Amino acid sequence: MGSPKGYITSDELQKCTDISESMIKYANQTFKDEKRLHFEVLDIQTKNLPKKYISEFNHIFSFHTLHWCNDIRQAFKNMYQMLRSNGTILLYIVASHDSCEVLRILERDIRFAQYIPDTIKNIYSFQDSNNARKDLKELLQSVGFTIHHCSLRERSYSEEKNSRQYLNSLISILTFLEDMPQDLMEEFKNTLTCEFLKRKINYKSIYNNQELTLDLYKVLVVYAQKI
Repeated sequence: MGSPKGYITSDELQKCTDISESMIKYANQTFKDEKRLHFEVLDIQTKNLPKKYISEFNHIFSFHTLHWCNDIRQAFKNMYQMLRSNGTILLYIVASHDSCEVLRILERDIRFAQYIPDTIKNIYSFQDSNNARKDLKELLQSVGFTIHHCSLRERSYSEEKNSRQYLNSLISILTFLEDMPQDLMEEFKNTLTCEFLKRKINYKSIYNNQELTLDLYKVLVVYAQKI
C-alpha cells in the first residue's frame, strides 16, 4: 500500500496500489513487469472495496504511507478483507512528526484555511496519542487481527542543510496547492518551510564538516495476521 514511484517494491511485490493516479502512472511506465509486477490506483480507505481485491493476498505491507489516512480504521478493515486466511500485514506507520504540527498551524491561518480540505486535517491518527502502541494494537484487534509484534520507535533522518528533500516531497503530495493562486501558493510554501525548519536541529558532521539538518520523529512497526 503506497507504492510511491515504484522502486521500493520493484523486487518484491506482484500488485502495488496507491491513491495517487500520477504516482501509479509513473510507476507503471517505469517499473511495470507484465508477468510479475503491476501498479493500480486504490484508496485503501474506500468503503466500497472492489471485489477483485477481497481475499486476494497472502501478504500486505506498507511503509511511510498510512499516516496520511484520515480514516485509518477503514484502511485496516479493508486490509483484513483483502487478506486470505493466515495472511499477514507488515506496517511502518509514522506515529508523530513535526510536519503534522506545522500543517495544523497552517490550517488555522486565515490565508490558507479555505483551501485545506478536511482530509488533511484528520491525518496522523496517533499524533496526539498518549500510548500510540496500545492504541494501534487495540484498533487492529478490534478489526480482527492477531498481533505478533507492535512497537513504537524513535527515528531520525539527516539531510544536507539546504537540500530540503523531505520538504519538497511533502509539498509534492499536497494537491490542494493547485487550487491556490500562484502568489498565495508561494506564501504557503514559504510559511511551511519556515515553520518546519524552526523545529529542526542543524549540526556539522564530524567526518567532513558538512552542514546537516536533523529530523526526529516516531514510528509504529506492526506485524499482524488474519487467523
